Amino acid sequence: MSLVNDMLRDLDARRAAPSERVPLEGLYAVDEEGARRRERNRRLRLGSIFLSAVILTGLLVGLMIGRIVGRTPEGPVLADPTPVAAVAAPQVLEILPQHVNGRFVLQLLLDQSVAYQRTDESGAVSLRLPGLRLSGEPRNGRLQQDGRSLSWRVEPQGNDVLVLLVGLGDQLQVSDRLEPAGARWQLWLEAQMLATPAEQVDLTALPAAEEESTAPAENPAWQVRSEPVSQPAPAARPQVSITARPADPLAEARQAMLDQDYAGAVEQLERVHRQQPRDADTIRLLARAYLGAGQQGKLLGWLPAQLAQVGDDSELRILLARAQLQSGQTQAAVATLAQRRPLLARDPGYHALLAATYQQTGQWRESAEVYRQLVDLRPQQAPWQLGLAIALEQLEQPQQAAQYYQLALRGQGLDDGARRFAISRAQTLGGQP
Repeated sequence: MSLVNDMLRDLDARRAAPSERVPLEGLYAVDEEGARRRERNRRLRLGSIFLSAVILTGLLVGLMIGRIVGRTPEGPVLADPTPVAAVAAPQVLEILPQHVNGRFVLQLLLDQSVAYQRTDESGAVSLRLPGLRLSGEPRNGRLQQDGRSLSWRVEPQGNDVLVLLVGLGDQLQVSDRLEPAGARWQLWLEAQMLATPAEQVDLTALPAAEEESTAPAENPAWQVRSEPVSQPAPAARPQVSITARPADPLAEARQAMLDQDYAGAVEQLERVHRQQPRDADTIRLLARAYLGAGQQGKLLGWLPAQLAQVGDDSELRILLARAQLQSGQTQAAVATLAQRRPLLARDPGYHALLAATYQQTGQWRESAEVYRQLVDLRPQQAPWQLGLAIALEQLEQPQQAAQYYQLALRGQGLDDGARRFAISRAQTLGGQP
């Protein structure tokens, strides 16, 4: 409060005489309300400045504490794994050679559809896959059967992948096809290894002089003839004719499947199958078409009888098991795959599907056993390492499970989701990915 204001209010209250007001002449009352308002504003400004200083100090201290806590003596704390950038270039994920019933099949699993160039030479067939990357090591092999031999190899050449098949002689017959397999693609090469019958010689097509030489002599005794020896007539120049090749219904069906017209492929293949009910290639193509068209019920009712008719065909068993899995018949899929298994080295993909199916039915011990065999066969296959780690964890073997989670992270073939899962489980079980 102002002292002058108090004195003026006292004079007014006492109704003092003018003589008492003389000493206070020239003094005016102070605006006390404005003074209080100015004091309040000053205090608010000081409080705001103090609060801002406290907040800023807290932020700085928090940043310093975060930097200290975020480091260990060995280096920075493990952060969540950064998703690996998708590889734009397609790659060959798996190479699966098979030799069954005199037929050599080379299966290449691709992560996407590609265009390739085929070259046929004398006794050799090569396929060049431009812009592809080989996921694993180059592969090669050699087969011999019934006097015939076949060598094959798959190797990188610059930015391409080269597939080469070389046979003994000029009668190498190789068929190739590219078809979808779920989210992947498969390139198939098939070559017949059975010996072909000897070519029949048509004597009527030989020149006249050769006919005389092939006829038996009337007198077996050696004779000296004075007449001049006739020269054989020159061989006729070979005639080259170009004819229109009839449409191949199987090739058209394969193209329809490449175009994802599975319903059209089913319709065409059913007609071919009625004409050739025992043709194995037609049965396999029709089974794939049924599966691609989502006609699992029709496939499940038709394929078991065909499988019994064709015999031991691992590819048909895989197709039947996939249809059973898609229909929720996991126990039936296990029974299908567990029967008449092919050799592990011949068809590891078959055993990998069996191991994964065991896990869907909770048969962890059986799954771990199959995955161990696969890992021993190819230690760098990360999906098999991961499958074994999951089975071991379910079998309450955490140390071994952590070890295989770490091995899976060092291998090849895991996508981003699987890699994050392996890192999380390895850290939870005490491993260091």
